[in-house]
Amino acid sequence: MVTACQTVRMPKIDILKSPEFSEDAANISKEFPRVKDAPTAPDDIRSAKQWDRDARTMQALRQKKRPVLAQQNLSEAEADAEFEALKAKAQAYKKDDPASGPVEGFPDYKPRRIPRN
Repeated sequence: MVTACQTVRMPKIDILKSPEFSEDAANISKEFPRVKDAPTAPDDIRSAKQWDRDARTMQALRQKKRPVLAQQNLSEAEADAEFEALKAKAQAYKKDDPASGPVEGFPDYKPRRIPRN
């Protein structure tokens, strides 16, 4: 198998000499950073104290109490009206969809009711 790879000759293509990239090739900076100028250790990272402070700030944001607004129990007629309004909204949205178009019929959906106390 290795000998088969040696018999195939690939053309040498220099992309930078092609006309599509001639302008980009002319504007490439010829000054490349040298390896010996690289720092031995990264010098642009946060200190341990900064990491801890930022982590605590993120935890405080995630643990912030947010009130949950519960919707009142709807009557049977109100729930049906809301369902029909949402179904009409979905149909209006689907009319603009060229892939599938409007939905032809909905399955018989009966929303689960929570008994009132």
